[in-house]
Amino acid sequence: MRSRVSLDSVAIGTLLVLAALLGLVIFFGAQAGVRITVTLPEGGTIGPFQQLQLTFSEAVDPDLAEALISIQPPVDGNFNWLDSRTLQFVPTRPFEPGADYKLGARPGNLSTRGSVLKKEQSWDFRVRDPMVVYLLSGNEQSTLWKLNLSDNSTERISPEDLKILSFDTSRDGEFLVFTTANEKKGIDLWQLSRAGNDASLLLDCGIDRCTTPVISPDGARVAYVREAAGPGPDLPFGSPRIWVLDLQSRQNSAVYEDPQIIGYGPVWSPDSSKLSSYDGLADQIRLLDLQTGEQFIFPSGTGGAITWSPDSTRFLFTDVEQNENGLITRIRLADLPLNDTSTLIGDSDVRDYAYSSLAWSPVDDSFALGLRATEEKPYQVFSVIDIGILDGIVIADEEDFTYSTPSWDPWGNALLFQQFKLRGAFKPEIALWKPGFNEPLVIAQGILPHWLP
Repeated sequence: MRSRVSLDSVAIGTLLVLAALLGLVIFFGAQAGVRITVTLPEGGTIGPFQQLQLTFSEAVDPDLAEALISIQPPVDGNFNWLDSRTLQFVPTRPFEPGADYKLGARPGNLSTRGSVLKKEQSWDFRVRDPMVVYLLSGNEQSTLWKLNLSDNSTERISPEDLKILSFDTSRDGEFLVFTTANEKKGIDLWQLSRAGNDASLLLDCGIDRCTTPVISPDGARVAYVREAAGPGPDLPFGSPRIWVLDLQSRQNSAVYEDPQIIGYGPVWSPDSSKLSSYDGLADQIRLLDLQTGEQFIFPSGTGGAITWSPDSTRFLFTDVEQNENGLITRIRLADLPLNDTSTLIGDSDVRDYAYSSLAWSPVDDSFALGLRATEEKPYQVFSVIDIGILDGIVIADEEDFTYSTPSWDPWGNALLFQQFKLRGAFKPEIALWKPGFNEPLVIAQGILPHWLP
């Protein structure tokens, strides 16, 4: 007589096998302990502000986990937990260029439930050298180019058929945002990776003009100037207003609800918590604390951009004052914690030096400064000034030249700027200066130089 196996017996047997397999998985998993995964760029080469992400194989206690993590040589930064298994290290000071680093996790308890990291894990990485991105115009083209400072090689990174109007690079050097006109005669925002030649539309502005994008230092948002199209094709565009686009959520809105608040020239604080702009009708700088919503007003008749101290507590800007010698440009220092604004340079000037092109070093209390050499001639002298002693060195003073758009590399080791000769046929040049240089080094022809760390 042939025996029969009931369906219940088969089901029970299957469940027993699965339970045994699950038990084996749990047993061997417990024997292996918690595992950590870290994803680094190919070759282990990172940017100076690269965020390091560690993913644990199971939920862990944040305090216990952080105690086991180290970076050598040490670098200032903060831990940020995305969830119970994912930890980010966010540097507040840049990793040093060319240095070899080791991210390590030593064995130890990771939770009160018995989760343990049983074996030491480590990951090696080094910091890449920064590049320079600039705008090159000619032959009815306006494209972005990337310059490798180690071998002076150049590469076009934006499409030839897109005329770039303005752009910005992210602080971590991983992407760019640029503007270009669309078929509706508006201006859109586009995004481009560090590698280049992969441009994609970021924000369709339709018939509006979206210009001068500025990426927040944390890489999360883009501030830009938006001018609404007129109600008819022959009517002018509206007044400029500051808008902010969130790169993750794609939320896009005006910074100020009041349509009467206009502005251009947005500037982020280094910690991404504050945003400034200039109101040309009211002749004032408007500063918004994005965390508290508090607003600050600073009179200024020049329209020049502000430049921040590394700790985001102070900034420099220019203003003009009428005295017995006429209009005098002054450099003003705003100290937010002290709620104080004072004149740093200009109170005792007997003529106007037309101070401009300010750029605060990211590492100390020195700043780049352009000023008019003589009253009779418009050419400039470019200097680096120590705030503490109000003295410094001249870094560029070629006759008949003007200097603008200065920017420091993340370590304060080098200064990029644009120079232009006022007389004769001349193409704008991009120059590089470092401490110890007798004169700036011309590295390319073009405009609007930006670091690509």
